[in-house]
Amino acid sequence: MRFIFDTDEAFSYETLRTVGYIPYGGADIGEVLSAAARIVPGDRESWYGEWRALADRIAAVAERSAAGGHCVSASEAYLRASNYYRTAEFFLRDDPSRDPRVRETFQRSVETFCAAPQIQAQWQRVSIPYEGTSLAGYYLNSTGEQPGPTLLAHGGYDSTAEELFFVVGEAARRRGWNCLIFEGPGQGAALRLNKLLFRHDWEAVVTPAVDFALGLRGVDPERIALIGMSLGGYLAARAAAFEPRVSACVAFDGVFRCGGAFTQAAAAGGHLGQLGPEQRVAAADQLIANRSHAPTSLWWLLSNALWTFGVQTAQGLIDVVGKYDLADVVERISCPVLVCEAQNDHFFPGQPQELYDALRCEKTYARFTADEGAGEHCHTGALLLFHQRMFDWLDDTFKTERAARF
Repeated sequence: MRFIFDTDEAFSYETLRTVGYIPYGGADIGEVLSAAARIVPGDRESWYGEWRALADRIAAVAERSAAGGHCVSASEAYLRASNYYRTAEFFLRDDPSRDPRVRETFQRSVETFCAAPQIQAQWQRVSIPYEGTSLAGYYLNSTGEQPGPTLLAHGGYDSTAEELFFVVGEAARRRGWNCLIFEGPGQGAALRLNKLLFRHDWEAVVTPAVDFALGLRGVDPERIALIGMSLGGYLAARAAAFEPRVSACVAFDGVFRCGGAFTQAAAAGGHLGQLGPEQRVAAADQLIANRSHAPTSLWWLLSNALWTFGVQTAQGLIDVVGKYDLADVVERISCPVLVCEAQNDHFFPGQPQELYDALRCEKTYARFTADEGAGEHCHTGALLLFHQRMFDWLDDTFKTERAARF
């Protein structure tokens, strides 16, 4: 599905991603269409400028409403501004460690999110102890003192904790679930503020999160579910293999091995061809060095990898992503797993089926199709359908009482 940007897959997908949060207050269609119409396809500075201008404008609307005591209006505008700031920052990957706009725009996304009265009333900002530092997150207690089902949610290759509110947080609240959304190394504030890089052994991240969750009001230790988005489909499954307190796992979507995403992207662009291993590494190094001339999607994939994995060469990238493989640990997973697949996934095609086939635990496969409008990576643009299937599965798995909060 191409949305607005017919000639640029990355701009198309990220615009659809932004507009896809409309059901939970993360965007408004007219604002998105107006901003997107002014963006030059493939021009990353144009992308930043238009989304940043929109975010600043809506943040100003929020501040005026807040100053006038109009809490609902302020909350709605703050949440949209937060998502627009996230979108603006997305393609600032030429030199993200040195570009001051990366940190500043990210912080504006966090600030506007936290300023929303809805967030202040419903969510608790938390810091999860982690290896001498802490990981940022938010906790929603929907069940009061009564122990209830709790969803632990983290992102993947490019998401933030604030975005996860739109991805699963508000949907959890409407269904009476507790929810702890958090970031790990390579994500959000952990990367941008603390320079923590991705790690393949994600159980080292989830175990402290579970420890922390068990000290929160309302968490039932017997009903803890874990969901990981995008690359998080690998990360969550990996953690479930080692963390027995996770009672259900959602791979959103399923990822069995990470390396294939990079080789498939390079091969699709005709950059590696029928080369031998050494020639492929040399060609990949050339591709990395000259990535500014590649299509936006491939340029971004490589640039984000160098930053989040902390590597500089093709061989370094190959060595790192090669560790993101579930083959040796998948049989350790014992909790029920929901593996989701998007029919037209352009990042991890075929990976969900591979994960599902390898699992030896109770498992369910959920395929989302283009005909349903849900065939894009992580079902972008069809979150209501995804939430229906995912939360229905979780409710049935945990045999929870249905609790609606409209």
